[in-house]
Amino acid sequence: MNLKGKHKNSKTSCFILLIFLISIEVCAQKTEYYRHLVFRESPYSDIRGIHMIDGQTSKNETHYKFVYDGQDRLIEVSHRLGDYIINNNDNWDSFIWFSPKMTIEYKNNQEIRYFYNRLDKKIETHGKMYKAVFDLDRNGKRTAVKFYDKDNNPSENAWNIHTYQWTHLGNGNVLEKRFNLKSESQPIRPDFTFYTVKLEYGNDDLLDFIHHIDENGEYMNNTMNAAMDRIVYDQEGNFSRWMVFDEDLKPSEGNAPEFAIGEHLYDARGNKVELRGFDVIGKPKAMPTGVARILNTYDSYNNLIEEKILDLQNNVLQHIKREYSKDGKRIEWMKFIGQDGKLLMHPHAKYAAMKFDYAEDGSISGRILYDDDLNRIKG
Repeated sequence: MNLKGKHKNSKTSCFILLIFLISIEVCAQKTEYYRHLVFRESPYSDIRGIHMIDGQTSKNETHYKFVYDGQDRLIEVSHRLGDYIINNNDNWDSFIWFSPKMTIEYKNNQEIRYFYNRLDKKIETHGKMYKAVFDLDRNGKRTAVKFYDKDNNPSENAWNIHTYQWTHLGNGNVLEKRFNLKSESQPIRPDFTFYTVKLEYGNDDLLDFIHHIDENGEYMNNTMNAAMDRIVYDQEGNFSRWMVFDEDLKPSEGNAPEFAIGEHLYDARGNKVELRGFDVIGKPKAMPTGVARILNTYDSYNNLIEEKILDLQNNVLQHIKREYSKDGKRIEWMKFIGQDGKLLMHPHAKYAAMKFDYAEDGSISGRILYDDDLNRIKG
């Protein structure tokens, strides 16, 4: 055999070896399906599923698809119905979930996340967040994250945060600080004015406490008379209750929605069917808006189809119905309903019904507004 033939055979062998190694990695991937996500208040927390289902069930219910690589590292999470990527169906699983799909890459002690729309295309989401770059220490723990826009320029999310910084204190405690592009300290969210916080995780790695502290590590009240949130989970792992305390560790009706105790109730599938709140002595309490309870109803796909908002006397303040396509994959109507069961003009939105139009690729192409007689509102 001549040298040219040897070189050709060598290249062929290398190509076959590469294909073989790739096939091993693909085969080693693991896929799991969950109806919901474990509650997260910070991007520091791992992304975890809850209410696991099998592949057959995932064909008929909305769920989160988790994909892991051969090293058991999470590389993709997407919100789906069957294989169809869906938009948020208002199930409110976590404050830290911003797009229908996310991918994760690992390199050079970094964890890099990208975000995608329902059409499986990379997007900027939650402000100018196109890419999130996490720094990892030698033990693989997250120490910081910074956000970048589609042009790879430093950017901020919708909460005016460019970077989160984390210091590990041991025993499940993590110090968290947040800063904008001007290096100014930022709260957890605009309506949750905790700045420097100590996140306390339990043995199950679930977030149990959020301590609002000053530069000396002492409790400090925020603008809403709160210094600590206690988060409680039920036996299924659902976020079932939060409790608010002031800097003296006394119960406080602080932080939005100004409950001393807030509760979530769930159905057997993990869908949140009720939100309710209480004052410092455990009596039912309304938010400043008058809302005391929120009742949710879901269809067989786990899509939220009805929402009733009640006051302390159980009067209906607002009744919203959502209608989905027969296959459950996309919302088609949102309607405001009066006490007589008929369409009602929303006092602020100035419409009674909204119809969603879709392009051939499945993207929303328009929203058409109607009055309470289903006459189209122009303008």
